[in-house]
Amino acid sequence: MTRRFLAIRPNDMAQPIAPFASVDRMMRDMLRAFGEFSSDMGYAQETERVPAVPRGDFYRKDGKVFAEFELPGIDPSKVELNVFEDRLTLQAEKSDEKTVEENDLFRSERYFGKVSRSIQFPLEVDPDTAKATFKNGVLTVEVSEKIQAEKMKKVAIEEKA
Repeated sequence: MTRRFLAIRPNDMAQPIAPFASVDRMMRDMLRAFGEFSSDMGYAQETERVPAVPRGDFYRKDGKVFAEFELPGIDPSKVELNVFEDRLTLQAEKSDEKTVEENDLFRSERYFGKVSRSIQFPLEVDPDTAKATFKNGVLTVEVSEKIQAEKMKKVAIEEKA
């Protein structure tokens, strides 16, 4: 059975800056409407696209940094999350459990495979305070900002004669 992979989601392809990108995108959409004719026309296939990354929201609230990632259909046990002082890394895998014969498949629009993301924090955080929850396909990571103790040394002033 032919399956699409998360790493080649059509909406997540990186587009180089091109003056006719909108015309090219329109041409691809028109050719896609005609089925597999696009493969004969010299336009890039989905396998030529760059890997996808989970989409997310990142914000700061009450001395904490939050990261929320969309991971629909992914089993939380197949998610690896690492929080460092300066960054967060995420790797996940969505697998297809069923098998359908190629001749019995009418259409396949879901995606399967591995995704990963690395986010640089704009400030230092305390990895020991990191917590993560998974609800309705959204992974929420909460980590406290690192409190920098203000270092000070009182310096005695010597008087020279």
